[in-house]
Amino acid sequence: MASLVRLQANAISDPVAKEALGETQARIYAVAAVHKRLYSSHDVMVVALDEYLASLLDHFAASMRSEGHGTSLRYSLEPLRLGTDASINLGVVVTEWVTNAFKYAYPDRSGEIRVSLRRLPDGRGELAVEDDGVGRSEAKQGTGLGTRIVGAMAAGIGAERAEIDYSDRKPGTAARLTFTLPPQ
Repeated sequence: MASLVRLQANAISDPVAKEALGETQARIYAVAAVHKRLYSSHDVMVVALDEYLASLLDHFAASMRSEGHGTSLRYSLEPLRLGTDASINLGVVVTEWVTNAFKYAYPDRSGEIRVSLRRLPDGRGELAVEDDGVGRSEAKQGTGLGTRIVGAMAAGIGAERAEIDYSDRKPGTAARLTFTLPPQ
């Protein structure tokens, strides 16, 4: 599917449409990466989030570099495990937030985007994407589709206890998602 989307993007000249198709391709890759991990895993019910997100983020960083983005991507991922469907949702959230940071955080300079995944003291998990860019209030605003996608994906991760928080860091933005982890 991602290859078909890439072919379509290469066939059009409208930059807005190309960008939209590029974002669609990244979402497809987030889902495909989980399936790829499952095929090579002994347990198809649970995904090692640190391995999955690391491969997703490495792919994403390479794609951004090949498109000429000078912003760097760093990550710190604790070894957490989550069910397959929830892992797919988490991958899509990471994709949306990192895409937004690449697009909006540093409009006139390069910077750094940081992704972290950790277990909180209360036993929940936390995913965070941070930057030191212009901040949400100064950034160009998109269509809002990404925010709706993040909300839908978060609802499927931790059911009743998933929480999304956006904060203006001055400078930059931090997006955090806390979610229920299965018992160890």
